[in-house]
Amino acid sequence: MSSYICAKRSHASSVYKYMCQPQAQPLMAHRVMRRSIIHPQTQELLDDALAVYFPHGRSFTGQATLELHLHGSPAVVRDVLEALDAMRTVLSTRDMRPALPGEFTRRAFEHGRLDLTACEALDSLLHAETSQQRRLAQWAAQGYQAQLYDRLYAQLVQAMSQMEAMLDFSDEDDVNEHLWISVHETIHGMRQYLASELQLNTPPTRRSYADAVMQGVRIALYGRPNAGKSSLLNRLVRRDAAIVTPYAGTTRDVLEVCMELAGYRVTLADTAGVRASQDAVEQIGIERTQAYVAEADMCVLVCTPQDFQHDLPPAGPCRIPAATLERLGVQMQAKPVLILINKMDECWDVGGDHTSSPPSKGRCDHEGVECHVWHASVLHDVGMDLLMNELGSHVAHMYDTNQVAMPLVTQARHRHILMDVVACLDTVLVTRESPDLVVVAEELRHAAHLLAQVTGRTITSDTVLGEIFARFCIGK
Repeated sequence: MSSYICAKRSHASSVYKYMCQPQAQPLMAHRVMRRSIIHPQTQELLDDALAVYFPHGRSFTGQATLELHLHGSPAVVRDVLEALDAMRTVLSTRDMRPALPGEFTRRAFEHGRLDLTACEALDSLLHAETSQQRRLAQWAAQGYQAQLYDRLYAQLVQAMSQMEAMLDFSDEDDVNEHLWISVHETIHGMRQYLASELQLNTPPTRRSYADAVMQGVRIALYGRPNAGKSSLLNRLVRRDAAIVTPYAGTTRDVLEVCMELAGYRVTLADTAGVRASQDAVEQIGIERTQAYVAEADMCVLVCTPQDFQHDLPPAGPCRIPAATLERLGVQMQAKPVLILINKMDECWDVGGDHTSSPPSKGRCDHEGVECHVWHASVLHDVGMDLLMNELGSHVAHMYDTNQVAMPLVTQARHRHILMDVVACLDTVLVTRESPDLVVVAEELRHAAHLLAQVTGRTITSDTVLGEIFARFCIGK
């Protein structure tokens, strides 16, 4: 997309007058008009296109805007841009020029059409790769995220007004006590809410919905050598991403492949087989596997029927003895234990039906660790569709997609600002008894100023705005 910026309101109608034929047709607001695009000097026909006019105050930017929807060939776009350059000569003006990256969005912000969270959401929407990224960006673009910040800002303003009353009527003890209790309760509740949104009291292994959407979910495939991890990865991503050989220890490092699962960006990782080894290179690979498994959001243990000896667990939710899991190398952490028993075709009779999952021949230990087990044969492509569907269900369940509300924090900029807000609130809360009213009032003012920066209420620095809008494409 290519765009032009015109400083004067009348320039949009002038471009229509000189470049959109027939001239007898009036300029109609919010109507899609089929027009011939004419060079203003040579009168050459450039394109048969669509024109849409948005009057002042009713466009994306708030300024009068004329959109020309052209046939997208490079020649058409180039010639129309040259015709717009010629319009500067026709109108004897220098106020027409190509738009800069993000300039339309910045103008929408400067004219009060968008706040900064909506601007950032628009950028995220333009770069969304998954349905969950699109969903999150649309929420913020529609103003729901700004409403959360406005609500917090209003609470701070109310607390600040109460502090001003306390300072103005410092000789009224009953007034001070009553108002200070109200202020303290407000700030305490706000602090708890921010701590929850920032996950200050959450284990680092448990990421927020927003983090999972924007950064992706990491799923590690691990287990003993030759269990079929690399073959499984290739089946799931539907291409030969990993090298597969009959030799144990082929995979020596972590191989990551991205895909979409349940609307999330998912990184599947094929890891080195875990076993006792004297090979220095293989030991490094095993150490990397263990580190990746510890940091992954979800892990799938890939094993074979022989790994369970004579106690093959049934498919589905079940409990497996902790000793068995420890022997198989399961790292007991605060994440679901998912087990794929591969090579189940070895349990079928020769010439039997390889199109359905075999019956369970194991038992479930009701006192063991809760797990979810799949029976599959990667070689015969049995159980892969079920595995994909249930992996997606586990991902969606982890982040409670159906119940999640609009998150407060979706950008690193938000997090940095809110951490400073929390520091201000902590200063206020640390002195519940006999507070220094002047210090409290100053901390609340600083916290309100910080919150205002998230939505852009008080943003004046061109440097900050430049960093935000520079990521946009031309025309946005």
